[in-house]
Amino acid sequence: MNDIAPIVNSRSAYDADIKDSSASEISWVICSFINGRDTARLSQKPQTKPHVLPNPPALGSILVINGSTPRADKEDDYHAWYDQEHGEKLTRVPGWNAARRYALAAVYGNVEAANFYGFNFYDEVNGLGGPEWKAGVTDWTLRIRSNAAKPNIRRVWKVESV
Repeated sequence: MNDIAPIVNSRSAYDADIKDSSASEISWVICSFINGRDTARLSQKPQTKPHVLPNPPALGSILVINGSTPRADKEDDYHAWYDQEHGEKLTRVPGWNAARRYALAAVYGNVEAANFYGFNFYDEVNGLGGPEWKAGVTDWTLRIRSNAAKPNIRRVWKVESV
């Protein structure tokens, strides 16, 4: 979807989804694209092209989603940290494939949400939790964590179909 304005500015599609669903509770979190990375080349600047991955994730691969809400007066520092340090450090984790960043645009329903989301795609066998991943925690990272308006939301998913 190239233009999210219709669903951000009106909840009619969400209301129709609720009406047509048998699920007891439906929530939507709508986000807009910020940027992303597709290679581990250390010189690559975060891209601003469409958020579609160049290759679909492989079966068994891992998607890690982190939602962050920095204090409003610290958002510039948060974005600088993510674009200048954190995103690049994640590319060093064995098995890393791609990343995308999004900003919260709207929420419908009863769901926990963050202001910003980072999606990172990894091979099934990867270095999450390993030394390269742990090396991503720097003084700047600790400062960003201390400037959070609320705790991060972290979810890990395994790709079971494409």
